Amino acid sequence: MPEAKDIDDSLEFLRYFEKNTHNPDLGTLIQEKLSGDKKVLNLLSSQLEEEDFKSIAGFGPLQFLTSLILDQTGLNSGGLQPLSASDCFSNLQNLSLANNNLDDEAIFFLSKCKALTCLRSLNLSSNEIGSLGAKVLSLAEGMGTLEELNFSYNRLEPLGIKSFADSPLARQLTDINLRDTGISDDGLKFLAQTAPLEKLVRLDLSDNALSGEGMEALARSKAFPNLKILILNNNHLGDDGVYAMTESSMFQNLETLIMHNNGLTTDSALSLSRSKTITRLLTLDLNNNDLRAEGVIALAESENMKGVETLDLGENKIGHEGAKALAQSPHCARLKSLRLNNNNISDQGASALAQSTTLTQLESLYLENENWIHAQGIKAISESKNFSHLRRLVLALNAIGDEGAEYLANSHHLANLHFLNVAGNKLSPKGEDALQKSTALTHLKILEIV
Repeated sequence: MPEAKDIDDSLEFLRYFEKNTHNPDLGTLIQEKLSGDKKVLNLLSSQLEEEDFKSIAGFGPLQFLTSLILDQTGLNSGGLQPLSASDCFSNLQNLSLANNNLDDEAIFFLSKCKALTCLRSLNLSSNEIGSLGAKVLSLAEGMGTLEELNFSYNRLEPLGIKSFADSPLARQLTDINLRDTGISDDGLKFLAQTAPLEKLVRLDLSDNALSGEGMEALARSKAFPNLKILILNNNHLGDDGVYAMTESSMFQNLETLIMHNNGLTTDSALSLSRSKTITRLLTLDLNNNDLRAEGVIALAESENMKGVETLDLGENKIGHEGAKALAQSPHCARLKSLRLNNNNISDQGASALAQSTTLTQLESLYLENENWIHAQGIKAISESKNFSHLRRLVLALNAIGDEGAEYLANSHHLANLHFLNVAGNKLSPKGEDALQKSTALTHLKILEIV
């Protein structure tokens, strides 16, 4: 039976929204999406009208919110204007407005909001914000506690980045997401000329058509002296860009470096392996490049790998020679997660990994897709005493067959597995049944067969 207080709250919601909106269901929706402590309101994918946002802006109990999520609600400048003028932001620490119709005018209203004095995280991803919007936001004076800003999938372009990077707001941020914002090499050159963003720890510059030229300019600067996490996926950095990074003292504090699909070859691996500045990595992700076995051998022989716990070398044509180099490397002993998808490591590579006396701390091993691992390779993995810490094993789209499935099903050495993916491995009902009824894989919680 509902308590009296709950009934009073419900009546307050219903009376307010019946009086102030033409949407009779809005009060019920707010009740359903509001957390019990009235601190989190998540309206993700709830399609609302401008009048609905005006009603929300005037509802007193929402002033206690610490997190407001309005992603994909149809929010535009007309809806954001009353929200920005209300008290509903006065205690907000997290505000997410992603996947809407917010343009530069909307950002103007947001920048004038005087109630965002507690805000720490602002998500503006996937809107229609241009260079003017970036400049307007950079002039905001009421966001003194903001630390994380997501500008991804907008059209800021070089001039927008220049205006923003030169602002006091940018200099207080610890995390900036600029993925797919059209900044190009010119934007990197503007960043290189700005005063150092000394608080910045995490930066995402993915999908910005960046080349070695832009990275060389940035690497000569002191723009991000304390950067620890750098994400550069889907650019055109090439070996020259990576070389510039590995010679730059600006990247000496990097702990995470992610560079999917950047046209990198063996030379990039050599640069990383010989770097005197990038020596503190905990995570290195070079998926979908062209390092080849020679590049992986260089990395495996480098002391720069001694601290790496997460390594992704998927889709790099490393073959079984590359897998063997990792397996025998004394510098990879701290690895907890290793991904080698799409590398044609074959049974030889799988066996080398299984026999490794240094990769004994692995918790996650990803060998999916075009590695041509058969029952023989799975037999080696299943019988290995070195994988006792393994929690996640992904073998999708290989050719292990029923025989490989039975090796896995009977493996007491893999008893700590929580997740196993063998989809696309030519299993018959016999192999599927063996895995589903396994008495050896006692901790398995998720089994993906199809």
